[in-house]
Amino acid sequence: MTTGPITVPLVLAMGIGFGNATNAVDGFGILCMASIGPIITVMISGLWARFKTNRQMRAARQETAISKEQEVQAIL
Repeated sequence: MTTGPITVPLVLAMGIGFGNATNAVDGFGILCMASIGPIITVMISGLWARFKTNRQMRAARQETAISKEQEVQAIL
């Protein structure tokens, strides 16, 4: 799960650690990224998968159209 009982505390702890290391501790921003960051990541990966699938389907349709055109020309 993206926002399971382990992920959010782990990301939150890492964000606080990085903030302390860089002297830039901001509680609300770290909490926000720990909560919404994994959700946005999954949504972006879904969009990427859809894009790749659509591109493959378009290529397959184009290939089918070309082969049908070649069949018609062979018959003539």
